[in-house]
Amino acid sequence: MAHTLIVTVVVLLVYGAAAVTVLTVYRAADVRAPRLARMESEAARRRVTGGLDRAGYRRTMALLAALDDVAHPLTVPGPPHDGPATR
Repeated sequence: MAHTLIVTVVVLLVYGAAAVTVLTVYRAADVRAPRLARMESEAARRRVTGGLDRAGYRRTMALLAALDDVAHPLTVPGPPHDGPATR
């Protein structure tokens, strides 16, 4: 009986650690989104006020898009596999 209790506690600790890890990763991704939005707003403000030239603005937007892609990757479903391909 004591062995069962010990195994149960160990399993719960492992699952708890895994849950904390997953929540930490998701929280980190969610924290980046507002930061990226602020950076985008700041770049737009600087562009409008003349503090950032066109090339600098484009480089900034490309960097922000790459960072957003890491934080929120886009997945697209592939073609259906249950029939012939359409042309």
